[in-house]
Amino acid sequence: MSLSQKEIETLINLHLEKADSFLSQADEMCNLNHWDLATNRYYYACFHIIHALFVANGIVAHTHDGLVSLFGKEFVQKGKVDKELGRFMSRMEQLRKLADYNCVASVSAEEVAELKEPAHKLFTQIKTILNK
Repeated sequence: MSLSQKEIETLINLHLEKADSFLSQADEMCNLNHWDLATNRYYYACFHIIHALFVANGIVAHTHDGLVSLFGKEFVQKGKVDKELGRFMSRMEQLRKLADYNCVASVSAEEVAELKEPAHKLFTQIKTILNK
């Protein structure tokens, strides 16, 4: 089933809203020193903003690894998104797995501190691309 242009635009906007909401939640979790929760929310903010980009370009990712891989292949390697943000997404996915699944270790305050700026930058850069 293919989507109409209006449905595509609606889906893009829903992903943008979710990404924006998750960025705010991540920042709030940082203020409360909840590092694993902040990591999760930063990751999913990036996940949703990238999904918005994918929807706009007719790209489908079926897994988290696929999302990161396709993002790198279709946008970073082609120079549409900064290379540093491609590396950031790979690191972000690793930290999200640590935060969500590892019972022995947690994400540190220092690691989370390194996520905030690039997560916001990724959001801003992709939103700019989508508005063109």
